[in-house]
Amino acid sequence: MKLIHSIFWSTVYYSGINALYQLFFRPRLTVLGYHSVSDAGSGELSHRELYHHLSVPREQFEQQMVYLQKKNYSFLSLSDLIAIQKKEQSMPSRAVFIYFDDGYRDNLLNAYPILKQYNIPATIFLITDCINQKKILWESDIDPYTAGIFLTWDEVNQMKDICTFGTHTVSHRKLTSLSGEDIKEEYTASKREIEEKTDRPVLALSYPKSRTTKEAKRIAGELFPVVLAHGRGFAHSRDLHYLWKIPVDPQDSMMIFYLKLGIYYPFMNALRTWKTRL
Repeated sequence: MKLIHSIFWSTVYYSGINALYQLFFRPRLTVLGYHSVSDAGSGELSHRELYHHLSVPREQFEQQMVYLQKKNYSFLSLSDLIAIQKKEQSMPSRAVFIYFDDGYRDNLLNAYPILKQYNIPATIFLITDCINQKKILWESDIDPYTAGIFLTWDEVNQMKDICTFGTHTVSHRKLTSLSGEDIKEEYTASKREIEEKTDRPVLALSYPKSRTTKEAKRIAGELFPVVLAHGRGFAHSRDLHYLWKIPVDPQDSMMIFYLKLGIYYPFMNALRTWKTRL
């Protein structure tokens, strides 16, 4: 199946279909999502060993950022998104919003220097229990606290010149298993603590585990101007309360990265819709 997948997408790419799609169906907003950015050669704990399906190598991340710059993408900050919705500024023709979920320490060690070098704004969504070292997200023989997996509040504040911070809730629990009261507490308690620790307003939420409910959406819409949802594909900039996203995976070759900026998700979503109608 992997071979068929590879052959199919290689054909789409090298035939020029992807380039034609990007030429005639240019999205207004692309939201690119990351988690961990690892550097196995740095001597730091490699998150690829712990979170292998979500940890992008540093050199791969830099290559992607350089590509976006060369292709004249406009990097938007969180405040840019809100200003565009309020019609205080216009949406650029190639707009991209970069974000990270969870709050790994390697965001500072490996991603932040690249963002700083290329002047790229980003938003990091923090799980406050993880920042406070009250929770881990996996079972591992490695003690995540002594290993320094997550950012500290001091480290969070070191990145304020180019990064903004949103909430990924207090505990990263599934919202589908919580009451409305508990959901609101997950949102408000994390929002309040991040604001207290950073002295900056928290204006965005990223749903944990990309799962939600009608009640969770309603409460989120009351508390946050920007909400990242579970949908995969290009974002609809008119509705910042339900922004779709494009996850960037460590196994993505540059060809797949190019395709994800083009026809990949429109095709996959159309295929999924077609299958449900059979």
